Amino acid sequence: MEDTTEKKVIKRFVPRNPTEAVITCRPYTSSGEVLASDGVLRNFSSGGSYIETSSKYESGTILIVRMVRYPPMPSSTADEEWPRSICLAEVKWRQELTDENAIRYGMGLRYLE
Repeated sequence: MEDTTEKKVIKRFVPRNPTEAVITCRPYTSSGEVLASDGVLRNFSSGGSYIETSSKYESGTILIVRMVRYPPMPSSTADEEWPRSICLAEVKWRQELTDENAIRYGMGLRYLE
């Protein structure tokens, strides 16, 4: 029996840099108070990043993402190899990550200039 399952191939225009930076994020809005959500930045590039949080943000949501703590990096690291310390980004996609202890969400973000 032949396996006809298609594999999704994702082509990246810019390579991703892995990291474990601690972040906080919240929706960018002008109405009322919005609670921030803690999370982890797993990888980044010049155009976007991948984060994991306990909050569920819909595709199209604009987030303010701020670094709380960077992982140790050598001082000789080039500027483009460091994640942005604060940025506005649009949620492009979201997936639920199941864990024994909690439900988390992984999200692909596109930076807004």
